[in-house]
Amino acid sequence: MLRKLGIALAVVVAFGAGGFALVRMMDAGATEFRVEGDVLHISGPVSGAASDRLERLLDENPGIAAVALGDIPGADDVAWVTGMGRMIRAAGLETRATGIVVNDGLFLFLGGASRSVAQGGALVLHSDAVQRQAGVAADVSSAAEADRVRFVEAMLGDAGFAAFMGETRASRDSYELTGDDLARFGLATAN
Repeated sequence: MLRKLGIALAVVVAFGAGGFALVRMMDAGATEFRVEGDVLHISGPVSGAASDRLERLLDENPGIAAVALGDIPGADDVAWVTGMGRMIRAAGLETRATGIVVNDGLFLFLGGASRSVAQGGALVLHSDAVQRQAGVAADVSSAAEADRVRFVEAMLGDAGFAAFMGETRASRDSYELTGDDLARFGLATAN
């Protein structure tokens, strides 16, 4: 009897530890949100759940004026991240790159009604090969590419930056956008 009770207890502990580990593993790759005053801080990879969370946070915090983008290594799906960019624009929010914002994560930045790159922040384009090596999904479908072009054109007035993104994604390199790039493509509205 004591042996059966010990086995049952061991099973319960194993399931509990396994469940805890699974939750921690899922949270490790989740988009993080934090509201401080009138600033919404976002960091981490962008997923579909992030879109719902952004919508809820904007509804619950009508005083948000700016979105500070920390380290964002990319997005699982172009439709989700462009939808989030559209929410940011519709709310008239400012966006600030305070961390390293990569590839499709830039669509959050472009959603800003006004946009700036803070000291220590950067906008970076990785090739699809570099993204895959880093373990970040790269949506290479023709539908995703069309979404990228439409979004950039809607946010910036022309698709020139989308073409530049496509060229970089097709290369084998990484490229940090310079101040000249920000001005040439109209990415930042303030320094």
